[in-house]
Amino acid sequence: MKNSLTLILIASVLALTSCQPKQVTLTNVSPNKQVNITVKAQHKAALDPWTVELDVKAYSFKEGHLKFELQANDITDQSVKFNWQDDKTCLITFDQADGKPRLFKLLADSNQVQMGEVNL
Repeated sequence: MKNSLTLILIASVLALTSCQPKQVTLTNVSPNKQVNITVKAQHKAALDPWTVELDVKAYSFKEGHLKFELQANDITDQSVKFNWQDDKTCLITFDQADGKPRLFKLLADSNQVQMGEVNL
């Protein structure tokens, strides 16, 4: 009986902690300091996908937003990579739970801002 009560208590604590929403914010700035990328992610429950908003503020353009869901174990500065190829081109990679990366390409200069998902 004592073991059963302990197991119920542990299961209850785990269930309560897994229901806590988790929010993460990551930022990155281009080498020339003209482009700011912000990743805002929310995870409502352990088995739910992350809801991710990828925001870009570049030069004098209005901030752009890209929203999507992501199956990932966690979102950290180790699982999200910002690879600036030069001052205007960035590859943003998200590690997914299945091991396949999800890739977005950002092109931003004083004349244009474009961002989209790249299919591998």
